[in-house]
Amino acid sequence: MPDQVKIIPVSTWLRPLIGRGHNNRLESKIYSFSCSMIIIAGLVSLAINLYQYFLLNEHDLTAIFSCIFLIATGGAFHFVGGRFKHPEKSGAVLITLAATLIGLNWLTNQGSQGSLPLWFSPLFIITAAMLRGRLLTIVTIYLTSMIAISFVLEWRLPQWVVVYGSSEAQLFDTGAVLLLTALICFSLTLFITYAYRQERDLALALEIEKLRKESLLDAALLETNQLKSLLPMCAWCKKIENVDGSWASFERYLSEHSKTDVTHGICPACLIEAEN
Repeated sequence: MPDQVKIIPVSTWLRPLIGRGHNNRLESKIYSFSCSMIIIAGLVSLAINLYQYFLLNEHDLTAIFSCIFLIATGGAFHFVGGRFKHPEKSGAVLITLAATLIGLNWLTNQGSQGSLPLWFSPLFIITAAMLRGRLLTIVTIYLTSMIAISFVLEWRLPQWVVVYGSSEAQLFDTGAVLLLTALICFSLTLFITYAYRQERDLALALEIEKLRKESLLDAALLETNQLKSLLPMCAWCKKIENVDGSWASFERYLSEHSKTDVTHGICPACLIEAEN
């Protein structure tokens, strides 16, 4: 007989990105996964900028240091923030730091002609998935304001914008970052969908278990009430009167109104009387 195939759940593969010390709340999972995506984005961006620095002669040290800072920030928030019971505030701070970093590098790294505006799309997805209420409103307004301010500064102060040294460098930078942001957005969407389905299935299982326990409790209470009620019994033949007026033996009544089956025997006193 062939061995059965062992099915490994998706959560096992995602555990290195989620972490081990976090609670099971949906927001906590999204927060930890988002920190991992920020670290991965920083690493890939660092590789892109190093390639441009050494091979395409795009000597932009600001972008390189920004990538290093982004990696360190994502790692620190992944280690510290996920331990909190409610990581939403840590997530809001992380998103605003990332948006601020992008805004500061906007004019010193090719402005709107470069790849930096693309990084706002994952930030909006993380914000919408993880934050609620006032935090969601504040962070969304902040992200939108950073984009608007960067465009206005670029329009009013075009001399501040650092242009690409070649069209090849611009094509490589924007193309690589476009693919990376699309991959991050796709991964975040898949993870959020998977985590939400897990939460929904768990809630449904708990609701079914609750209904099952309530039904068992109602049945037990009904059975107890039936057994505790006054029984109209004949004083002579010991038959019991049913609700419809018919009479049944005690054994039959007990088996019909409870889960008890009656068996017959003889007690010691009756046995002595029968022998005599």
